[in-house]
Amino acid sequence: MALIEVFHLVASQYPIDATNTTDIPQGKVVSLDANGQVVLPTAISATNHPVGIAGDSRSQGTTSFTPESGSALSTDPVTTLTGSLIIGAYGDAQRFTQNRVADNFNEVLASGKMTVYHGGGEFWTDQYVTTDTFTPSTVLYTDAVGDFTETQVNTGPIIGVTTTSPTGYPSGVPGTGPNAVGFQALPEGGNSISFGNFLQVKFLI
Repeated sequence: MALIEVFHLVASQYPIDATNTTDIPQGKVVSLDANGQVVLPTAISATNHPVGIAGDSRSQGTTSFTPESGSALSTDPVTTLTGSLIIGAYGDAQRFTQNRVADNFNEVLASGKMTVYHGGGEFWTDQYVTTDTFTPSTVLYTDAVGDFTETQVNTGPIIGVTTTSPTGYPSGVPGTGPNAVGFQALPEGGNSISFGNFLQVKFLI
C-alpha cells in the first residue's frame, strides 16, 4: 500500500500495457503516452501534463518486493506492516502480500486498465522525493518517475499542495503507530506496527 485515499472526485480507468517492464506503484503521478496508455511522466513539460495518481500497481513480479518498491511497506517485513508468503525452502524466498496474487501481484494484468484518480481530492502517499522538506502549503510538481517534488521539472505544471509535512501514518491499532510509547524494547526496534512516512497531498488535477 503506497496510497491512502482521504477522498477523491473521479476514478477513471485508463488502458495500460500490462507487459511493460516498468513498474508503476500506486501513489505515483502518471501521464498518458501517444497510445493513450498510462505511463510514468518521463517527458513531463508545460505541454505534456500528468493525468492523475495511479490507484493500482503494475508489477513484473521479478523480485521479492511488491510493486510498491519505493514504499516503506515493501522494504522490511520486520519493522513495517507487511505480510509475507514463504514460497521457498527454509524461508529463503518471500513474496509480500497484496491483491491479485493469481496475477503474480500485477493489479492491471487481468483488466488491462489502471485506476487513475483525478479531478481533485486528498491523498496520503509515500511516493515523494524524500530529500525535499515539504511544509504545509508547499506547491507540488512531479518528477520524471512520478514522485511528488517541490522542484519544478521541465516547466511542468503545479499538480497539488501539501497539507502536512511527511509524517508517520497511524496504523489504527491502539498503542502503536508513529507516536506510540512503550514499544521501544521490542525486537522490531520501536513501534510494533507502522505504515511508514506518508505525505498528505491536496491534488489539483
